[in-house]
Amino acid sequence: MRMVHTVRHVRPHQLLYRLHATLRRAWRVRRAERFRARLMDAALPPLAVSGRAPKPVFPPRCHLAALQGGDYTLTFLNAARTFTHPITWHPPGLEADNHLWLFHLHYMEFLEALPDEAFVAVVDDWIAHVPPYRPRYWLSGWSSYVLSIRCVVWMQQFAERRRRLPAAFQKRMLASLVRQLRFLERNLERDVGGNHLIKNIKALLWAGRFWDHAEAGRWRTLGERLLVQELDEQILPDGMHYERSPAYHTQVFADLVECFAVLDDGPARERLRAVLRPMAQALADLTHPDGHVSLFNDGGLHMAYCPAACLKAWTALTHEHVRQRRAIALEAAGYYGLRAGDDYVLVDGGKVAPDFLTAHGHGDIFSFEWTIAAKRFIVDAGVYEYTPGARRAYARSTRAHNTLTLDGLDQCEFWSSFRMARRARVKRLHYEVTADGFTFTGAHDGYRRLAGGPIHERTTHVRPGRIEVRDWVEGGAGQCAEARLLLHPGCTVEEQGGVLLLRREDVAVRLVTEAAVQVEPAPWFPDFGVERPSRRLVLHYGEAPCNGAFRLERVR
Repeated sequence: MRMVHTVRHVRPHQLLYRLHATLRRAWRVRRAERFRARLMDAALPPLAVSGRAPKPVFPPRCHLAALQGGDYTLTFLNAARTFTHPITWHPPGLEADNHLWLFHLHYMEFLEALPDEAFVAVVDDWIAHVPPYRPRYWLSGWSSYVLSIRCVVWMQQFAERRRRLPAAFQKRMLASLVRQLRFLERNLERDVGGNHLIKNIKALLWAGRFWDHAEAGRWRTLGERLLVQELDEQILPDGMHYERSPAYHTQVFADLVECFAVLDDGPARERLRAVLRPMAQALADLTHPDGHVSLFNDGGLHMAYCPAACLKAWTALTHEHVRQRRAIALEAAGYYGLRAGDDYVLVDGGKVAPDFLTAHGHGDIFSFEWTIAAKRFIVDAGVYEYTPGARRAYARSTRAHNTLTLDGLDQCEFWSSFRMARRARVKRLHYEVTADGFTFTGAHDGYRRLAGGPIHERTTHVRPGRIEVRDWVEGGAGQCAEARLLLHPGCTVEEQGGVLLLRREDVAVRLVTEAAVQVEPAPWFPDFGVERPSRRLVLHYGEAPCNGAFRLERVR
């Protein structure tokens, strides 16, 4: 039944594309030599690079690689590995144990940190040792997602280094680029969609500007057509990316800024400009006073370019500036917040993800984050990894978030690393901007599968220095109702006069509630591969049907 509840939300065309891709991959691996020869031996167009070949929009990511002697130390996802030449492009165990790290290796973004001689050696090594159609090729170097990122890096770095690169190497590199782009054109990620397809589109558009040959014109035309379609599909009316992850919104915004940089004036570019304006505003609104985005849903503080760099790139291209708003209401995405100087509150009051693309959604309905005096105080749990296991399951779970659970269960049925079966339906019942803050009320039926069909309703009143939450569980049959609050690792907890006092350096907050409160250890995952021990407050409301409330107020 779990698979039935998962698949019934997937669009028919996604299923057809996935079936086609699965059969196609199996056949190509089985006949690898034949298909490899077809791709590698096909006639190449003139390897003429455009005089308008665009250079990078963003600064080089020099932190990804360090070269010492003959060793390359590469750092992705906060984990460093050292390689010698030739590079082991498929290190033993990575495909199963750290699939995402392997992806980063093949993105080759670390090339931006290498001197020219090392750049030439590494690119040549990849061309020689990573052929297409090896077993599970779609999960490493010839994944269309990975290939899209790598091709853009190669084109950008070629434009930067062109005059310094040996002529024979230029020919080898450009020939490989053509083959990779041909592969991409035939293997677009229409089954996945979302941020993956945006990466594919960016590679096509960049290639259309990079080359001067007929194929490039075809790639550009295809990229523009897909771009306009996906803008209508993926960007919500409030400017938020429809996967509803602030970190992925940042990444998609950066990708689309790069698309904007290479598009010629015309309808596609003007349509993109009109979409990027509210996207820029949403990015500014989702950024905490520490300069990093919210951690709701999948992502990390440093997963993408920082918001300031993204907005700076947008301003450099358009001369348009974005200001952070005091009252935040991204109504289509379901994010509501308040910014008062260095104080910031963000409430997640929307659905967890699009029903047909739930990979990056978490059980965080009605959760909130709170930053005080530019210090994160009440935090979202974040994400440690995408590899299946206890950490991945915990990060997606409702008990990891600052909301209410029944019997410790999830609002949606999460399984595997990215799957979701039954999911909650969320309703916004009331939103009002008040004189000094806002009030939000919502309800969801994610626990309707339990005995008594319970419904969770929460009202959150926010004003500077104060958050008041009221929870109601209507229906149910004796399930244990608990609200949770995850503290930043820098916070301490002490009891004073029958109330709990929470401190982080010079910031103190009083928790006022009639519920019994338990303090327990809990992890915080601010970035991929980073786990910091912290504490969580568990407020016991009783058995459903029931209600409960708490108030957090800063002590001046």
